[in-house]
Amino acid sequence: MAIRGRRLSRPMSEFHDLAEVTLNSEGQAWGNLGYWKDATDYSAACAALARLLGDAVHLGSRSVVMDAGFGCGDQLLMWLNRYQVAGVRGVNHSRSQTAMARRRLAEAGHAGDAENLREGDIHDPDNWDFGDDMPSVNRLIALDCAYHFPDRDRFWHQAVRALPPGGRIGVTDLILSDHYRPGGFRALVLKLMLKSSRIPSANLVRENDYVRNMTQAGFEQIELQDISSDVLPAFGQWWRDYRPPARLPLSSRLKYGITARFLDWAWRKDLLRYLVVTAIRP
Repeated sequence: MAIRGRRLSRPMSEFHDLAEVTLNSEGQAWGNLGYWKDATDYSAACAALARLLGDAVHLGSRSVVMDAGFGCGDQLLMWLNRYQVAGVRGVNHSRSQTAMARRRLAEAGHAGDAENLREGDIHDPDNWDFGDDMPSVNRLIALDCAYHFPDRDRFWHQAVRALPPGGRIGVTDLILSDHYRPGGFRALVLKLMLKSSRIPSANLVRENDYVRNMTQAGFEQIELQDISSDVLPAFGQWWRDYRPPARLPLSSRLKYGITARFLDWAWRKDLLRYLVVTAIRP
């Protein structure tokens, strides 16, 4: 499916839309911060972050995946094709991304899975109910999106209820550094950036609080892998070296440019960390 080179219409009211398609290599539509340890272009870095998470939750042929925030479908295709999972379903807030993901899965021969992709609020219980005739979810994934959820602690509780005993959850996520201190100029900049990025400030907590919140929700064997240095400053460096195509809207250029500068600044000032988090539902 040729994606790059098409001028894609996008609803103006959507914060998460199709603009990132333009940043990708031909035929891809990834949209995350990327894992830049070995990657040099955007699509490769985004795919590397997805593989890191897929490996961390031990995806395989017996996995039934619930993907919370699946973007334009690239990661869903990875779960299905690379890991040969038994099935995928998911919820995504963006109507334009959801429509594209459904179309791409159907065109790739996964029409049944495409029907299990929903547009809507991740906190709506109806979006977690796929009927008694569907196989039970045993893997729950949130790739580079959990910090955007309206209430991440509520998401933990919903995830515990959705997973069977032994089921695994995996997310890539932002947290506060232990060196962050409230008050002052840095805290003000962080607050303003979170607001402009649609990230609820309550979602940004330190590691101890993060683990405690997951534990209180019911998860065990919580493991955190810090990949900050291969994500935050690396995304900023990529954007500084990148030459956006003319068709990328000015609003998107500003959005990515400000995000890149902010993440690099937050890394240098030791305000934020970026983690791969996995846990098991006992």
